[in-house]
Amino acid sequence: MSKVIQHTIIVGLALFAIFFGAGNLIFPPSIGNSAGESWISALMGFSLTGVILPVLAVYAIYNTGGTVEALTRPIGNWFYKAFNTVMMVCIGMVVTIPRMSATTHELGVSQIIPSVPLIVSVLAFFAICFYFAMDQSNVIDKIGKWLTPVLVLILIILIGKGVLDPIGAAINTGAERVFANSIIAAYQTGDVGTGILCAPIFLAAIVGYGYKGKQSKKVALGGMAIAAIGLIAVYGGLLYLGATSSGIITNPGSDTELLAGIAFSVIGNLGKALLAICVVFACLTSAIGVMVISSQFLNELTKEKLGYRTWVFIMCVVGATIGSFGVGAIVEITLPIFLVIYPVIIVLVLLGAFDRFVPNAGAYKGTVLFAFLVSVVETFASYEITIPGVTQLVMHLPLQSSGFAWIVPSIVGFIIGTILHRVLKAEDPEKSTFGMEEIGVEK
Repeated sequence: MSKVIQHTIIVGLALFAIFFGAGNLIFPPSIGNSAGESWISALMGFSLTGVILPVLAVYAIYNTGGTVEALTRPIGNWFYKAFNTVMMVCIGMVVTIPRMSATTHELGVSQIIPSVPLIVSVLAFFAICFYFAMDQSNVIDKIGKWLTPVLVLILIILIGKGVLDPIGAAINTGAERVFANSIIAAYQTGDVGTGILCAPIFLAAIVGYGYKGKQSKKVALGGMAIAAIGLIAVYGGLLYLGATSSGIITNPGSDTELLAGIAFSVIGNLGKALLAICVVFACLTSAIGVMVISSQFLNELTKEKLGYRTWVFIMCVVGATIGSFGVGAIVEITLPIFLVIYPVIIVLVLLGAFDRFVPNAGAYKGTVLFAFLVSVVETFASYEITIPGVTQLVMHLPLQSSGFAWIVPSIVGFIIGTILHRVLKAEDPEKSTFGMEEIGVEK
């Protein structure tokens, strides 16, 4: 096997593994169980925000210069710092990483050794994360070579057995708006944000392998393709397992209980053991990737006053503290955060991926502003917090009933921002050329 192919596979597997965390394993079976015989529609919706947009997020970073700073430069340096801080702290440090540790205990360790306390599992989880995150230059190599193959092998065994010998038949559950609901359900995986956050370490790994120009582009795009194919295959399998349980497990309880029940039905006690190992590896790979990039950013933001290793330690301490409360408590604060920030992330990814077709910086500013304002109003409304006149207007926007009220305003913002930028004759910020030649992006 040539080095190019070998490195492409390593990068692709590592990207797959960092995307495939706790939510990616837990949510698809639950969605499949609810969708029943409509599981294919559910897969299409889930794949849109769970596969296509996350991979497109990596491409958006690649396409705009290899860093989140380059992607957000048209809006301003203040936005880069604010956006990244929210992503790293509110989502990464407070939600994603702690949820991984708690899920590792509830679906992993406790299934094999029930007597182990939650706090012990959480501390062991962060000790492993700390070890891998310390070597930031080789983290992708370690994940791609060692952690991901084990994860993939277990998923193949579990899903393969469930597909070849289904536990039941998918039934008509009467579920409505399956496609739209599955798109929103995939928000909870957080993978579009993960794509933006973790893309720089993948591109840096490619440069570190010594690739430049067309070769680096080949490795990058090949890695994205491998990750996308792997994610679609796994999501399809997990959704199908959930669908085949729709006539058997009618009151599944929590998402974690449903997944554990399906695993037991597929392979018995061995299924529970394999699921436990799979959860541990899935959560570790995602948590390590987010921890590395978050610590790098916070170290940069504080002008290296504390140092990268200190930030990794802080991430571990905060993660262990919050993770000790359990999955249920963490998930309660997750949805509103994602509902507010996800529309902004999505439009930013689309703008970055198609950057050469964006007229000017005003288009970036208008699109992001309108998406953010509508998502805030809509999220407040879902918790019965209304703004007189404004909330009613948002509730009557096109696609609002499907959860996408922000789409039309974002398009309007794109147009208004473009026009105002030209009328005011504002200057566009210069695009970063740092690393662009190395990763194969034209200046």
